[in-house]
Amino acid sequence: MPGVSTARIGSCEPEAASAVSTHFAFLLLRSSSSLDLCAALDVLNEANQFDQTPRYSWSLFSEDGNAVLTSNGLSMNVDGPMMPVSRRDTVIVLGGKEYVEASTLPVLAWLRSVSRKGSRIGAVGSAVFTLAKAGVLLNEPVAAHWVYRGAIAETCPDLDLEQNIFCIGKKSLTCAGGAATLDMMLQLIAENSGSSIANWVADRLVCGSVRTGQEEQSVAEFLHTGKRNTKLASAIRLMQSNLEEPIPVQEIALSVGISVRQLERLFKALLSTSPKAFYRKLRLEHARRLLHQTALPIIEISIASGFSSQSHFSRLYRRHFGVSPHQDAAISLGNRSRNL
Repeated sequence: MPGVSTARIGSCEPEAASAVSTHFAFLLLRSSSSLDLCAALDVLNEANQFDQTPRYSWSLFSEDGNAVLTSNGLSMNVDGPMMPVSRRDTVIVLGGKEYVEASTLPVLAWLRSVSRKGSRIGAVGSAVFTLAKAGVLLNEPVAAHWVYRGAIAETCPDLDLEQNIFCIGKKSLTCAGGAATLDMMLQLIAENSGSSIANWVADRLVCGSVRTGQEEQSVAEFLHTGKRNTKLASAIRLMQSNLEEPIPVQEIALSVGISVRQLERLFKALLSTSPKAFYRKLRLEHARRLLHQTALPIIEISIASGFSSQSHFSRLYRRHFGVSPHQDAAISLGNRSRNL
């Protein structure tokens, strides 16, 4: 039998998650990520190679049954259009940059029917937005990529959104996407087939360190500095968690255990800016994502981004992005219309 690594994925017997299906149905939405799809399929395929036992099978769907042009330009053939699935199947939806337009009424209706049937349902990357809009993610923690968190929170404010790279529940699976897709699929293999097979697959795919899902997503702006500082990371996480109701810099400094002067020096040294300016940038970028990803009125976007005055928000927005919120909204709408 092939060698087995036990250093990464903890002991997990198949009986621990008998609800996990051995058949996966993947719904590819418009501009889906080929990385997410290949990561998922390669894990399943390698698991079947462990002792030449076909433990897993899969099928690929698109809304209309036609090939899907992925985000990197690859054309991905599918097995057919959306069709009924077994209650024992696990359905995973993959999304891309056009996830708002891809969340069509037929797609939402199909997802609701899958959920009513009792099938386990999941989403990777921007497709979490689609599942949230369909209303099939309630009552379980949800992992969402930080880029899409704002749009998802505004669409479904009752969701329990987590910073984790993925969340595996009894009825749902959600994943930030990218490299985390590989981690989530390996965890599913561990739960369904045991940690020995999961670790063997990880070895085959040269995964030196498999994440369990408890890890939080990295703060992208912080990592761009090329340095790590736990105080800075904690301060940025506080800012990201309080975009709608900004908290004073003094309170942030107190929460991370340093003085305001030390916090200012930290931001200046590692990010070449002040805490106040960085916080404002986070809120403006959050506002722009909401403007591009939702149909919310600009006054509501202003409030949701921590700006009580719309005129003040518009001035800061124009200064930061070079266009007013109304102009940016018109440009975004025009781009979406051309892509339809």
